[in-house]
Amino acid sequence: MNYDTKHMRVALQAAETGRSFTEWLATDGDCLASAALLLGGSAWHRRAISVRDAIRSGKLPEDVENDLVGLHRLLTLQYTDDINSPEALRFLAVHPDDPRADDARLCAEALERGLDEMHGLAAMGVREVA
Repeated sequence: MNYDTKHMRVALQAAETGRSFTEWLATDGDCLASAALLLGGSAWHRRAISVRDAIRSGKLPEDVENDLVGLHRLLTLQYTDDINSPEALRFLAVHPDDPRADDARLCAEALERGLDEMHGLAAMGVREVA
């Protein structure tokens, strides 16, 4: 048999990253929730807690993808276009040296990596089926 080991390695690496993302959401979900509270307020905090709890109860990141994308957009300041939005006002109140700001940045980066891998695995699955 002739196996395409390059694609197998890529698939295994992506699967490992996906497991790491799920583990991060379960174990560091409180950090994500704190970042959401800092930049979005109580409604975003509840949304992050809901994601954390869903992952801890056995759901996959794909099951809460819309919430993950929304949280990523929040933490990458995509909701601050309107200077009078609650998210913009909360962002303006954060001092750049506040350690919570750095935590929020790290959470945004982790979400980006996880979502990228999640979408990469989905695309790989589509290619396999096609």
